[in-house]
Amino acid sequence: MANRPLCPSVPSVLRVLAVVFLAASLFAQSLKLEKTIPLSDDANVRFTAISPKGDFIAGACKDGRVRLWNFPAAELKQTFDLKDQPIAGVWFSNDGSLLVAGGERGFVRIWSMPSGKLKAEFSAGARISTLAISPDNSFLVVAPADQPAQFWDLKVGRMLIELTPKFAGSLAVAFSPDGQWLATADADTAIRIYDGHIGMPRTTNDDLLLEPFGAVFSADSKTLYVGGADKVITAIDPATAKVIRTFPKQTFVVGGLDRSRDGKTLVAAYFDENSGKNPAPVLLWDVATASVRTTILQPGVTPNGGGFVADGRLLITNNPGGKLQVWSAK
Repeated sequence: MANRPLCPSVPSVLRVLAVVFLAASLFAQSLKLEKTIPLSDDANVRFTAISPKGDFIAGACKDGRVRLWNFPAAELKQTFDLKDQPIAGVWFSNDGSLLVAGGERGFVRIWSMPSGKLKAEFSAGARISTLAISPDNSFLVVAPADQPAQFWDLKVGRMLIELTPKFAGSLAVAFSPDGQWLATADADTAIRIYDGHIGMPRTTNDDLLLEPFGAVFSADSKTLYVGGADKVITAIDPATAKVIRTFPKQTFVVGGLDRSRDGKTLVAAYFDENSGKNPAPVLLWDVATASVRTTILQPGVTPNGGGFVADGRLLITNNPGGKLQVWSAK
């Protein structure tokens, strides 16, 4: 998922209590504590990225460094820095061979995994809001806060084009698994589809009334799922940008989306628009029926990262202080 914690991750009191009660009853059945990693004070983890195979966890830490642990052994393997600037996010490529970190002042660094060798670095000019790596690792789309997203060619190490929105910026970006499409979920509420190889505009959906915060393609690349402030997950045909269907509206805002490798499940991280301190669930949706399969919400646990790994598990991390906990769900 994106680096919006699970949750880059915004109701009446009775409704919230009902959700908490239901989620708490499901929690023990759906989540298992896999590992607890002790942390020093300076290694307090703000958010994490988990490699697709589930063999590494990268944590963006309070001291401005990225720490890399192997999993499940939980041994600290490497520590990376980002030119002495606070880290805005960390991401793995789809095959786990690249680790990317973006900074609060726009600096981007890319390392090869598992060697940790620096592969590329550049500046996007502003805090990195989000980014996406193409399936073949040839292209990187970087979304600086409140600025047009940038389409970078990693083979030659230069920006090819700035994408269409010239104001407000992109809140989520995603490549389709086949590399044909690139989607941006933009702050002006539009969903824009581009050619995934050259970054040229193809189609636009203007049906959303509020900002979208999450975007992910289906496993077969034929559907784009987006969700955001309207509290609805919307399925869009990337070839036409037309809405295919919508999932039932929820109480909370959709903060981020991911999907299982087999494409049968979507995971949506929600947040309370009134206060980020209020509890909000992570929902696992059955794609075929557009129905909620599992609700995850544990009092006192605020997820700060996660995603599906190759064996089908959903891994979720949280940092309750002095440690990093890794939970799993199926």
